Amino acid sequence: MNHLKVLALSAGALTLVPGLALAHGSMRPSHGGVVQMSGEIMVELVTKPKALEIYVTEEDEPIPAADFDGTLIVTAPGGAKTRSALKAVSGNKFVSSGRPGSGSKVVVSLIEKKSSAKTFASFTMK
Repeated sequence: MNHLKVLALSAGALTLVPGLALAHGSMRPSHGGVVQMSGEIMVELVTKPKALEIYVTEEDEPIPAADFDGTLIVTAPGGAKTRSALKAVSGNKFVSSGRPGSGSKVVVSLIEKKSSAKTFASFTMK
């Protein structure tokens, strides 16, 4: 009889798992880019012809970009690494001038100004 109780409780607990997956909000890009989760923060990278746009949200709510210091770290396929500051332009949007080439690895590094909490998201350019 105890085995049945354990089995019933286990099955009931498993039904909660899909709800937990949605607790952080949608993983769908809002601006046509690609997304990565970093802790509670979703980072969306959008490629433009001559720039990159980065958007930050938490549980589907925009986080003010001005609350962060941001850096873009790009490693080219040959291994050359460059760093550039991300510019907070409006709302939850950062912009970086220039567009890394195909195959480059891009790391978005964000440091919250008040708490010094660090957030990193990495992407590979196609």
